[in-house]
Amino acid sequence: MKNNILAVLGGTVALFGLGYLIYEVIFGGATFGNGSGTEAAAVDLDIKIIILMEVLYAVLLVLIFNKRASENTFSTGAKAGFIIGAFIGVGYGLHLLATTSLINVNGVLFTAATFAVRFAVAGGVVAYFLGKE
Repeated sequence: MKNNILAVLGGTVALFGLGYLIYEVIFGGATFGNGSGTEAAAVDLDIKIIILMEVLYAVLLVLIFNKRASENTFSTGAKAGFIIGAFIGVGYGLHLLATTSLINVNGVLFTAATFAVRFAVAGGVVAYFLGKE
């Protein structure tokens, strides 16, 4: 139980930290929108909701890794996290592309890549904590 809590906390910190670094520091000015309405969609960030989202993503990784006993090192967790993140990212990006004008194809690829990287690191952290005795 203690390892699960540490894994969720570690995964949350990794996801939030990398998200801030990628989306705010490195690519803060990047836009992948199509229409004129994309400026109106840019709102102030609600940090509490973002943290809740990252906690839920970390819990998802813990649940998946607990069902599969093979993710108990940083390396195996990072590989699995990369794949999981890529699928979630491309699915999320395609959903936005199909239902809004907030994103274009480059945005879908960017979302898939950034989710894959963030989930790879978070998956490694989660697996590390789950693998500790």
